[in-house]
Parts: sequence; C-alpha cells; structure tokens
Amino acid sequence: MKIALVMLAAGMSRRFRQQAGEHKLLADLGGKPVLQRTLNQAAASGLDLFVVTRPDEPALQALPEPASLVLCDSHGLGESISAGVRASRDYDGWLIALGDMPFVTPASYRAVSAALAEATIVRPWVDGQPGHPVGFQRSCYPMLSTLQGDAGPQAQVKSLAMRLPLSDRGCLCDIDFPADLHLLKEFS
Repeated sequence: MKIALVMLAAGMSRRFRQQAGEHKLLADLGGKPVLQRTLNQAAASGLDLFVVTRPDEPALQALPEPASLVLCDSHGLGESISAGVRASRDYDGWLIALGDMPFVTPASYRAVSAALAEATIVRPWVDGQPGHPVGFQRSCYPMLSTLQGDAGPQAQVKSLAMRLPLSDRGCLCDIDFPADLHLLKEFS
C-alpha cells in the first residue's frame, strides 16, 4: 500500500499567540521551529509527506522541504484534512498528522501505516489514551475529501478505528501553549 502522510499546519495558533505573540509552529523548540522538528520526524518515516498550510503564512511555507506543499485558506480541521487528502488522491491511504506534535517517532508513523493493511481506520493508543497520527484506507476518501469547517472524522474514528497499541508518548504530546515547549526535556 502506498500511504501519504498529511501533516496539518493550517491552524491559526490563537491560544499560543495570545500568550507568546507568535505562531506555535514557528516557536523555538531546542533550536528549531516546532513544525521543522515535526517534519523531520515525519520525513524520517520514509512516507510521502504533504504539508497543509495557509497561503498567508510564508514562514511556514518555507519549512516543508522536501514535502509537497498544499495551500488551504482553512476555516478548520475538516477543511485542512480535505485539502491534504484531495492533493494526494492517488494514494491507497493517508495518515493524518498534526504539525504541533514534534515528538511522534518515525517508527510510530510507520506502524500506523503498516496497520492499514489490516483495518480501514487505525488509531494509536498509548497508556490507554488515543493518539495521533490516525490512518485511513482508500475507502475513506469520499468522507475525508468532503470534510468542511472544523468538523473532522471523529465519529468514524471513534466507532470504526482499530486500536493500535504503541509505547510512543510522542503520539499524545502536542504544543498548544508556550509552557508546552518544556516537553523537549522529556523527549531528549
């Protein structure tokens, strides 16, 4: 199966900006922007990488080398997912990943991708909690490609996803506030 890794980086980062005055994906995390660290981990998985970001964020657009850039004037998570999936429509499936999760290991991306051979939707579970990225087989294309606004595929994931047990705590950790940048110490 040929799986595309769709990295979502089109959010407005409102909560982080209120506290720090900058976009969370550009915040310094051990000498690199959060999004760059996330992309480095994703690229190391060996999966084809598509990064969805806003047309009015040139600093974010400059980071995704060697990924394919997908511009989306997103009004929410659903629209970002839809844009990324449509841009990679020739693939057999997708991993939907979040740009603010820099600690997901390449092995976890590969594990979710491989599990798509057994299940239509795959979600990692770490220490009894649902994590990211979430994988979808090709049969999910009609649903994923038409998502709108902030509505994601939560209902389908909740009812249909195979729970893939992983030990990677990076699948649970995102950067939403400046205080979250201290998580680097836990993963170094």
